Amino acid sequence: MNNYPNRQERADGPEPTAPAAVTAVVLTHRRPRLATEVVRSLIEGEGLPPDRVVVVVNGTGGLDDPTLESTVRVVRLPRNLGPGGGFGAGMQAAFADPSTHWAYLCEDDVGLFSLPRPRLAGVVDRAEARGRLPGAPVGAVVAYGRRFVGRGSHTLNFVPPPGIPLELAPVDVAGWGATLLSRAVFDAGIVPDPEWFFGLEDFDFFCRIRKGGFDVLVDAVSAHAVADEQTSAGRAGAHRPHRPVDEHEAWRSYYHARNSFLLARRHGRPSWHLWHLAYSARRLQKATGTDERRAILHGLWDGARGRRGERTAYGRSVGELSEAAEEQGAPFR
Repeated sequence: MNNYPNRQERADGPEPTAPAAVTAVVLTHRRPRLATEVVRSLIEGEGLPPDRVVVVVNGTGGLDDPTLESTVRVVRLPRNLGPGGGFGAGMQAAFADPSTHWAYLCEDDVGLFSLPRPRLAGVVDRAEARGRLPGAPVGAVVAYGRRFVGRGSHTLNFVPPPGIPLELAPVDVAGWGATLLSRAVFDAGIVPDPEWFFGLEDFDFFCRIRKGGFDVLVDAVSAHAVADEQTSAGRAGAHRPHRPVDEHEAWRSYYHARNSFLLARRHGRPSWHLWHLAYSARRLQKATGTDERRAILHGLWDGARGRRGERTAYGRSVGELSEAAEEQGAPFR
């Protein structure tokens, strides 16, 4: 089935040819159908050969197409290590091949956004052209990026102005989304921190890439294409027909409240803690129910004490809408 209306399909024309130096990493947890769509798009839409696709199964899940799964490289982790641990394992698998210069890190639901297709070859060409210019080496090119705005760890989506050189602009942080990562970052020992488990572990990773002397750049072409989907309403609209929206996953609030303390301690200033408490008070006022309020308060308590890792009470139980329900247009409630 291929019925995701938010995505752009490849126009008729010659089959795309992916750069030989790229290995894609798809991280998935409890989303076999969505992950399968992303893997198919990498092979059919981007031209990657199956042996250049690594699927990291974070404890539970995989692909819902056994034949397709048998053609790609699968790394099955014994339990859910969170995005940090999962993408870290994927980077190790991708860069174990010395011919891989770039890892293309993809979340299992990134296909729900309207990213241009194909985009991989063009992004690699522009990233390598940027790397030949004076300045810091390219560490990562993200599909949509964010900048700190002087209010603690609070960030805003950044869409570059038209006509910038090579359609690449510096950003501070980003979600994983669909990120092109340079081998040089991995070789420098910069990998995601698995102790953060979930929530802002991507922000921490990109901050450490920049502190390591690399540029983190946003692909302006993709940023413009998905700008409307990077608002809270736009993100929910893209996700609602296919997976739970963030407001219906109260467990997310625990990790955001907790890990904001970690982000402030590692990359910010003492004033970031005050901003975080102010934003948390607002989130408590706007919380949709008791579960979310409890998660925020628990996260604040654990964050103040410096707790890290997974809390088993806070985790994903439903990853995606069933195929039958999706065909009927039934959203998550």
